[in-house]
Amino acid sequence: MPVRHNSENLRLILFAPFFAGVLFAVHSILFPAPALAHPVSFKDGIGIMPNFSQERQDIEVNYSYSAQAAAGFSAIRLDDGGTRANFFIPHFNYRLYRNNQTESQTNVYILAGLGLKREDGQTDGAGLLSAQFDYETRRIYTLLLAEQLQGFDANSFTRVRTRAGVAPYLADFHDFHTWIIAQVEYTPAMQHEYTITPMLRFFYQNYLVEVGVSTRGDFSLSGIFHF
Repeated sequence: MPVRHNSENLRLILFAPFFAGVLFAVHSILFPAPALAHPVSFKDGIGIMPNFSQERQDIEVNYSYSAQAAAGFSAIRLDDGGTRANFFIPHFNYRLYRNNQTESQTNVYILAGLGLKREDGQTDGAGLLSAQFDYETRRIYTLLLAEQLQGFDANSFTRVRTRAGVAPYLADFHDFHTWIIAQVEYTPAMQHEYTITPMLRFFYQNYLVEVGVSTRGDFSLSGIFHF
C-alpha cells in the first residue's frame, strides 16, 4: 500500500491562508442569498467551489441563469497513491425539487456533463453524473450525494457521500453559523474505499468554509462562495 507523505498534508494546510484572504476580499461585494451551499443558487449568481483533500482536488465554477438551473465547469484531479487522473467537464446543474417550510428546507439536485479525461499521458472523453439530496433546519443538516465519473475508456470512478451535522447554537440568517458534521465517503475505485471525516463548517451570508481531518489523519479544506 503506498505510503502517504506529510508534505501533501503540509501543502493543504499552507493553502488555508488563501481561503481566509478570499473571505475578506469578497466580503464587501457579496449579497445575502438563501441557497448557499447548493449546485444552483439565485438568478444571475456565480458560484466558486474549491475542494482539497488527500485523494481528490477539484474546483467548480457555475452561473445560475435561473433560480432552478445553472451552467458550470469542473476541473477534478484524482490521486490514488501515485496514479493521477484529471477531468475537465462542463456540466448542467438542475434543481428537481425544493420544499421550503418555516423551519426547514429540502432539495434534490442533478448534474450532468461531458468533457475530457487525462490519465497516463492519454486523453479521452469522459462524462459526469451526480444526484444530491439535502435536508436542513436551523439545528440539523443532512446530505446524500452520489456521483459517477465515467471515462470513454471504460474506467469509472464512483463516489457516494453522506453527511449528518448539528449546529451547536441557533443563528439567524445574517449571523455567523457553525456546524459540527460527520462525513462518510465510499470510493470503491480509489486506494481507500471508505473515508470517515469529522469536520467543522463555518458560513456567513454567501460564503462558507469547511475544514476536517479524517480518521486516517488526512486534512481536507473546502469553500463555497456565491456572488
